[in-house]
Amino acid sequence: MSQRSRPPDTTPLGTASQYRKDLALFRTVVSVVNSSPELDQVLKLTLRTVLRAMGPGFSGMILLHEQQHPGLAVVAQQGIWEKDAPRRVFVRNCPCTQAMETRMPIFEPSYQGSTCHTDLADERWQGRLVTPLKTRHGYVAGALCLFCPAGFEVETTALSLWEDIGTQIGRAIEDARIHEQLQQAQELLQTLYDVSDHLATSLDLEWVLSRVLELSIAATQARQGSIFLLPSEDTPTPRILRRDLTGVEADEIISQVLTDGLAGWVVRNKEGIFIADTSQDPRWLILPQDPNPARSALGVPLMANRRVLGVITLDHGDFGHFEAQHMGWMRAIAYQASLAIEKARLHNEVSHLAEVLAERVEERTRELKETQAQLIQAEKLAALGELAAGVAHEINNPLHILQAYVEHMSSRLPPDTPFADYLDPMRNALDSIARLAGQLRDFSRPAGGEWKALDITRTLENVLRLVNKEMMHRQINVRTQLAHRLPTVTGDNRQLEQVFLNIILNARDAMPGGGQLTVETYGGEDTVHIRLADSGIGIEEDDLQRIFEPYFTTKEDRGTGLGLAICQRIVTQHG
Repeated sequence: MSQRSRPPDTTPLGTASQYRKDLALFRTVVSVVNSSPELDQVLKLTLRTVLRAMGPGFSGMILLHEQQHPGLAVVAQQGIWEKDAPRRVFVRNCPCTQAMETRMPIFEPSYQGSTCHTDLADERWQGRLVTPLKTRHGYVAGALCLFCPAGFEVETTALSLWEDIGTQIGRAIEDARIHEQLQQAQELLQTLYDVSDHLATSLDLEWVLSRVLELSIAATQARQGSIFLLPSEDTPTPRILRRDLTGVEADEIISQVLTDGLAGWVVRNKEGIFIADTSQDPRWLILPQDPNPARSALGVPLMANRRVLGVITLDHGDFGHFEAQHMGWMRAIAYQASLAIEKARLHNEVSHLAEVLAERVEERTRELKETQAQLIQAEKLAALGELAAGVAHEINNPLHILQAYVEHMSSRLPPDTPFADYLDPMRNALDSIARLAGQLRDFSRPAGGEWKALDITRTLENVLRLVNKEMMHRQINVRTQLAHRLPTVTGDNRQLEQVFLNIILNARDAMPGGGQLTVETYGGEDTVHIRLADSGIGIEEDDLQRIFEPYFTTKEDRGTGLGLAICQRIVTQHG
């Protein structure tokens, strides 16, 4: 920086003229520092005002302490750096340091010591006037540093003016920072209100968590944050929401943090905490290979009904970033978030219960339809039974007459007459009609028979002996696994033989080219099981629902469609 040619007016400050100038300067500074709540604008305007009042040849800068940062921030400067000023300077053993330590203004008429910045090393100023900027509570916020031309003098008694000026600037800084904090608080409150309104109406848990994380980071000026959710009915395993983590990385971190980290401590103690220096606190888990480790951190629980739902953790790259005010904001956010999370979870539970209820209603409706179909089928069977009984009765009367005439004719014919060959087909046809009539009678009113305790294995063995020759002729291998000493069964032996015989003959018809029939019996404590299986062609899926319908058959002209219907009625009567 080049020095101006004309020196300033060096009239002693004690004269009346100088007093008026000092008073005018003081009033001007007071007016300027109170002109706007914007701190940067006020400080730059204040520096220009002071330098203009001091006259040509003066330059200066205003330095401020920045919380959590070393050195002093250069918030305003004029006439010192030709290019861009440094953002921060480090004062050591210079008038700036002395003024802030003694809390009093210092004037060095011909200072030749160290400078605040390396850019000033090659150019020495004739003098420096440094004024500490003190707040109402005596805290030194920074310094006003003026570089004075040669010949400028300040009497010791006149330094009180600069002390007053520094105090006015310091108070303006304090007021501006309070205004900034209030404005931030107002904006945060408005944001919190808006988010709370959205959280109160949203049932999307993912959106709620994301919005809460964004709000938490914005409210505390944190570098990054995470939300840990503890296991619940909806999430059987813990999960983590973090903006800079993939799913795999989150799974690797979550168990460590909830066990040994800050989140785990918050869960166990159910209270919030902030850590000023994570390197000195064992509650913060330092992850290996972290390129940007956190220097300070904050954790707060998400709670509902004295139960911890999860944890919000925030971190910052500077030491001591988080303060009590941040904890207050986070408690308010956590409270709203907990309500929203619990509401979303309750909604999910209600939705799940509604789905379960809908499934049960559908199942019951299906069961009712099946029951109704069974009732209709039962009524249909009852009607068919009555019809079959009438048909069997009407058939039996003329049938007996025809059979009697056939037998009478057979007894009257002489031996070796060719007419005897006509009587055998007639007799067989009448026997078939008689069997059909018997099936119709059994379907409509199965014979009561004699109900008694019986050995089901012996019943099966009797039926198998009856069909043994037929099975050998059809090349069907009968494989039996019949258990002995089974619990006795109460029933009609003849009817049960009819059931087994009908099923075995159906199996025979399903294996026209031969095969295997497996018959098993086995029992439980108070149950007896009979299993029959064949290797035949089976039944078409569309026909399975109709196999117990009377007169339904897949055997074309070989079946009556009554066999399985009669079997079903017998088995039903046997319980």
